[in-house]
Amino acid sequence: MQSQEHEKRFPDNINKHLAIKINDYNITDVAFCHQASCPNFMLANINPSFDIDYNLARIETIVEIAHQMNASILVLPELVIPGYVWGTEYRPEVLEQFRASDNRRPKIKKVLDRIRSSLVQDGNGLKMVLFGNVRIDDIRNKMHDTAFVMTADTDYNQVFYDKIFLTPLEKLYFARGNDQRLVLDTQWGRLGVVICYDIAFVELGKRYAFEDEVDVIITLSAWRSEAKREYPMLNIKMDNYYQFIWGLMQSALAAHNQVWSIGANYAGIYDKSGGRFCGESGLWSPSGIRLVKASESEEELLIIRNIEIRGHMRHQAKESFNYSLDFNQIYREIKDIAPKHVPISGPYTDVG
Repeated sequence: MQSQEHEKRFPDNINKHLAIKINDYNITDVAFCHQASCPNFMLANINPSFDIDYNLARIETIVEIAHQMNASILVLPELVIPGYVWGTEYRPEVLEQFRASDNRRPKIKKVLDRIRSSLVQDGNGLKMVLFGNVRIDDIRNKMHDTAFVMTADTDYNQVFYDKIFLTPLEKLYFARGNDQRLVLDTQWGRLGVVICYDIAFVELGKRYAFEDEVDVIITLSAWRSEAKREYPMLNIKMDNYYQFIWGLMQSALAAHNQVWSIGANYAGIYDKSGGRFCGESGLWSPSGIRLVKASESEEELLIIRNIEIRGHMRHQAKESFNYSLDFNQIYREIKDIAPKHVPISGPYTDVG
């Protein structure tokens, strides 16, 4: 439950922005609107380790903080229990790590069940935890990169989303999901779930928004920072291209589909590989504007209170155009026909 100290700092819970520290975690606490009936999200901008025991202990600590800060939904990153994949040359070691992280392993199950038993069903308090882990399909002999959903009255092993779009490195270890989206119907609105690289593919977000009519898309991620892009003639060079793309794609996901976008990401340098993740977990409104952003390099917990996820942008927009309405009235009527190809004659030089 929410601490007395926090209640004193937030007597009306409105228009406050507080930075505090609990159990060595920097915590940013903001309120979105006046409606206390809306959910409070906590996003974990953290740096999982190669050490499974270390990760489990930190997850439990973060859950305790979520209870203390009266969060409704806690979002943890991708593969938060085993840590992320670290290379191609260590395949046996990576597979061993992933198998040791299976939800059904006694050590893992004990911690997860303890977390589940702490969740509440009614009233205020922590009701839902989303976390990333491996999912081993014994029948098909496949392993998936999966987002699990935990509530007090559901079996987290039965409520999950398997990552559909895998990077080349991930394809060495995981099978792609079966294209089944996960939609969570909650008291506050409808939530869709994706994992990391999924957000690069616009069709998935569009289906969530316009077929499933979700209000928010939640991304569990281990998004890297470092990649080079250079345009010498224009004197443009970017060393952290992937970090740039993270924010750009989250904004596009929100604005194109007129939904909220929430992302929880790794932050800092991964102890096994030395690779750098870009952090910047945050909240993007249906306008595409990023409202809250965590550190790109430091661990941080974000609490965003009273997020009006159901219909906010549709009610707010007062311009003469309505993107959602136009989509429903026009785009859905466009037939799936081949384009018209028109040859244009004229001088042409093939420089390819």
